[in-house]
Amino acid sequence: MLIVTSCSSTKRVSVPAALRAARYRATTPDAFARTWVRNVRAASDLYAARDVYGGPAVASAARAATALACDLFFVSAGMSLVDGDAAIPGYDLTVSRGSASAPAPLRAGSATPGDWWLALNKAYGVANPFAGLMRKHDGLVLVALPSTYVRMVEPDLMGLTAANRKRLRLVTTGRIELATDLRSQVIGYDARLDELEGAPQGTQSSAVQRALMHFSSMLKSRPNATNIDVHRRWVADALARATPRVRPSRLAQTDTEIARWIRQQDPRGERAPSVLLRMLRAAGRACEQGRFRRIADLTRARAR
Repeated sequence: MLIVTSCSSTKRVSVPAALRAARYRATTPDAFARTWVRNVRAASDLYAARDVYGGPAVASAARAATALACDLFFVSAGMSLVDGDAAIPGYDLTVSRGSASAPAPLRAGSATPGDWWLALNKAYGVANPFAGLMRKHDGLVLVALPSTYVRMVEPDLMGLTAANRKRLRLVTTGRIELATDLRSQVIGYDARLDELEGAPQGTQSSAVQRALMHFSSMLKSRPNATNIDVHRRWVADALARATPRVRPSRLAQTDTEIARWIRQQDPRGERAPSVLLRMLRAAGRACEQGRFRRIADLTRARAR
């Protein structure tokens, strides 16, 4: 058994200038990826991947892997599919919509996250990293990814053999569009997740990893149950006993919009990022904590 989750925008190590996507100007995914991978391979300061990524989502996935005593892998927009123990450099690249750290073709709207993923793996010399992973590991593969990352790797998952697709457990929260052959492997949670007994609390940005933790706790107590219909029944029965909590609706913002808001609200740079984030959310705007801190730090550095 193993767990696959997403990387995070929160990095706990220093990021060299050569690995900041915002500095690149290549206009096609292939050209961008070739330069990017060349600089990744030239990096000298390396760390275990599990030590690079921070934030509550990664922490939840790591706890699930510990509970199941299994390996943890990350789908990384900059490193491809990496083992949690693999040595990687610090970097700043994402496929999140509206981020200044997305590859230039994505920011321009001329490429999709899927286009970028294909170009990235081509530059690394890998055809389908999921196929290689599943050849090396037996048992179930628990995949907990946000919707953007699911869409990015969907062609790879569809490229698996039918037998390997049946080993997948795609943990999701809310509605997500998937190919028919993948929908049959979904373990679906919804807004009642926060009310489940034993489920960790948190924000929407970590929901799918928190759902993974809950599912992992049930797998741990019944390790011999491998049938997906049984797994779905566990989750359905748990959700049936819970009542969904009403969450506030907030407007998604680009990095540029958030930076502008920070300059307007805190022109002298005197307020703590945590205070500003509470103000932003109170104003009906959405932003994940690690992302907001990164934007706030960058905004203040440019103002100096």
